Amino acid sequence: MNTPREILLRQHQAASPKLDAIRAGVVATLGRSPGPETISWRGVARSLRWHLAGWSAAWMVVMVLNVDHSPSAVATIARDKIPSPQQIWASLREHRRLLLELSDGPAVEKAALPGRRSEMKPKEAEV
Repeated sequence: MNTPREILLRQHQAASPKLDAIRAGVVATLGRSPGPETISWRGVARSLRWHLAGWSAAWMVVMVLNVDHSPSAVATIARDKIPSPQQIWASLREHRRLLLELSDGPAVEKAALPGRRSEMKPKEAEV
């Protein structure tokens, strides 16, 4: 009785000379030394062309997204429509009072307005 190994060797016996020829060709090319490689600007540019194309496309997308297509949205307020600081302060106090009233907060005491600096008494420095 034949072993599986013997059967396989008999079937592939015809391939042995072809494999020997392939081995000899590979060994012959291994013995040769390659010539010196020259580096040129054209070769460097060719190796980088896809990278440069990708970066260029990315920067084009960034520039397109940064273009502002809307008209100037900056609102300008006329000088005569700007409220005075006293009006702003009164409005803020009124809003605070309404918020406290609606939130059932503590009773709102009327806050005294700070006096003028010229009327304040200077504090003496302690040494």
